[in-house]
Amino acid sequence: MEKFDPIKMVELVKVEDPDSEGGLTLVFSDNKQVKIKIVDRKLVSEVVS
Repeated sequence: MEKFDPIKMVELVKVEDPDSEGGLTLVFSDNKQVKIKIVDRKLVSEVVS
């Protein structure tokens, strides 16, 4: 769960549902984002700083 360290205790400011890729994007302060989507019937997440 270390990949989520950049967003611990950071304020959530916006939710894009659906985003441009058809998934879900959580936008946090300092422009940190978590992109969530389904790939091959599995939930995949990516933290973008």
